[in-house]
Amino acid sequence: MGMSISPIRMRPVSQESERRRARLVLAIATIGIMATLMAYALAPGVRHAVGHAAHSVKGAVSGVLDHDKQAGAKKQTTSSTPTVSTPAAAGGSASPTK
Repeated sequence: MGMSISPIRMRPVSQESERRRARLVLAIATIGIMATLMAYALAPGVRHAVGHAAHSVKGAVSGVLDHDKQAGAKKQTTSSTPTVSTPAAAGGSASPTK
């Protein structure tokens, strides 16, 4: 005994309203891009953050695309002699005394 949900009725959109909507979207995008560029130009913190982001993206992309580097890293990690870390090898004693 609840209310039935009916589809929303949309009225036909005229070409003039579509043109207005397209101009509005273009104006909003232009203002957003201009504000972003102005913030980048005026604020050194923004430039610094963008530089860090660009460096991070460059490292990630080059790490993914550099197949030679990945193959070399795999060869370096596999060794025939296992390394064992013991307190005596590290220069410490097994039982510290005070």
